[in-house]
Amino acid sequence: MIKALYNGMTGMAAQMQKMDVTGNNIANLDTIGYKCQTASFNELLRQQVTAQGMPVVPDAAAQSNQGGGAKISSINRSFSQGNMISTGRDLDLAIEGDGFFKLTRADGEVFYTRDGSFKLDSDGKIKSSEGYVLLDNELPAGFTDLVIDETGLVTCKDREGNKQEIGQIELAVFPRPELLEASGNNMFKQSDASGEPETITPGDNNPNRILQSYLEGSNVDLVLEVQSLIEGQRSFQLNAKSINTADQMWSIANNLQK
Repeated sequence: MIKALYNGMTGMAAQMQKMDVTGNNIANLDTIGYKCQTASFNELLRQQVTAQGMPVVPDAAAQSNQGGGAKISSINRSFSQGNMISTGRDLDLAIEGDGFFKLTRADGEVFYTRDGSFKLDSDGKIKSSEGYVLLDNELPAGFTDLVIDETGLVTCKDREGNKQEIGQIELAVFPRPELLEASGNNMFKQSDASGEPETITPGDNNPNRILQSYLEGSNVDLVLEVQSLIEGQRSFQLNAKSINTADQMWSIANNLQK
């Protein structure tokens, strides 16, 4: 009965974590560039239990396996492509394919994101909403016809109407992007497990490209998330019922009279 209580407790704790992950996915259904997460389970330590001369067991050395419950082994992030959303805004960019925009904070720390909603600062630099720099080159005062093509090349026209090439937006591609370290605000940092990033030019002998005036929506599938939430709730209820049953059996055993 103690084992049943422990198994039920670990199962409830694991399902609570799973529902937290699912709830976070649903809450970010409309978050630009958000990548959904999934929880993976592991069985806890299995033990060999030897029957000590039970009458129903002919062999006193008979053994059986008993599990020790379950736990969340890892929370994985899927970087599958989200839907493209047309915005009509020149500084909204979406990545079609693999890769991340590389952002640099004022102190030099580097972050990576799929959220392409950028803006201009007072100096004419393209930055993220948090103020991290995407392109260090400055756009000229009074520019017009800002174009960022599929290869990430940034051009515009100056006040005299002359076309100017401002700079090149490159993408960072990781060997294992699912192992990047999340740092909040839809941004990630390189980790030892993610590997070193490779800097590529979009469309340069690779299928990745940048789309101007588009944003990438989240890759959350609401139907699958609701299904996962229902499964988590049912599993939680089942584990709670097992604890209740074990408690009732324990109460009966304690109240038995000779």
